[in-house]
Amino acid sequence: MYLRAPMTKSTDNTVPKLMLQKRFLLRAVLFVSLFSIVFMALYQPFSNTTWFGFNTWKQAGVTVLFYLVAVPTLIMSKLLLSGLSSVHSITVKRFLMWHLVEFLLIATEYYIFTVCFKLGLSRELPQLLIRIPSCVALILAIPYSIVWFYAQYKAKKEELELFKVTHNRENMESGHRLIQFRDSQGKHKMSLSEDSIFYIESQDNYVQIFYNLENKMSSYLLRCSTQKIEEDLEGTSIVRCRRSFLVNTSKIVRYGKERGHFTITLDHPSGKTITVTPAYYRIILTRLDNRS
Repeated sequence: MYLRAPMTKSTDNTVPKLMLQKRFLLRAVLFVSLFSIVFMALYQPFSNTTWFGFNTWKQAGVTVLFYLVAVPTLIMSKLLLSGLSSVHSITVKRFLMWHLVEFLLIATEYYIFTVCFKLGLSRELPQLLIRIPSCVALILAIPYSIVWFYAQYKAKKEELELFKVTHNRENMESGHRLIQFRDSQGKHKMSLSEDSIFYIESQDNYVQIFYNLENKMSSYLLRCSTQKIEEDLEGTSIVRCRRSFLVNTSKIVRYGKERGHFTITLDHPSGKTITVTPAYYRIILTRLDNRS
């Protein structure tokens, strides 16, 4: 069922794919924001450079206002980084430099708020100029480190699954049609039998391929456009079912209209159900009629 999934060697110059994926980066911003609120609430009593909190209306208002400025800054930074990764290679050095600039922006915003509102801080401004960057660095470094190690863990897990795919002798000899997947640069990343693939989901500059491995739903994140992978899969049983999904019609066990929406259910213990647009639903029905 599976064959030739080349192992990608991790190097010190490699940024985990998740760290450049828009959806993951935006979730990271949410995590960093929530972490910072909790951290500052705990850290504030021990510091004279922090003013976060909700003890007074003024303090709460300034805190909310700061997040209304800082969070969009982080979101814009992540969106730009994700977009840049689609046209340029992002090395670890560039990645760190990008986040250094991001840190300086947040620290500057924090300093401006501190100077403008002076919420009971006892330090002189030159001292604050030294203390604030270290405080902001601490706030950002901890959650970013957690996010980085999580992305590394997911990358290692993916490599392990690819190793299993490569050495699954029983599936390799099953005789099913083999589909080769290449990234946006044309590099071969993995090969899967057509029968093992359930569906493919588009995620910005990537597509996530969901397939069966040892009777479990596994996935692989491939840097490739939906249009390109749709062209590569032309003539197979895998077709588009809506803007961001392609589905293997051979895996459909139930289809129909539920609550005003067309849906299909896949033959898997998870019972994955996908909503289908009317235009693509007609195409899928034609495929299913031809299959029968």
